[in-house]
Amino acid sequence: MSIWGEIRNDFIDDDGIAHIDAWLTDDDNEEGIVIARVDTETGEIMYLDERAREDSYAQEMIQEILTDCNLSI
Repeated sequence: MSIWGEIRNDFIDDDGIAHIDAWLTDDDNEEGIVIARVDTETGEIMYLDERAREDSYAQEMIQEILTDCNLSI
């Protein structure tokens, strides 16, 4: 079970950093937060919200980025 209602991993900035964005609900008016960043070249994960380390949904989205970039943790 996740504390977040929605997590997206579809934004990669010009520096090759994937931003893992999360929302507590699926309300379109809710402001999301970045819970982690993943370097798509090295696979380094930078947690901005420590809860993402243990959250299964967050870990699934992080693993998806790593797989897409042919990296692993």
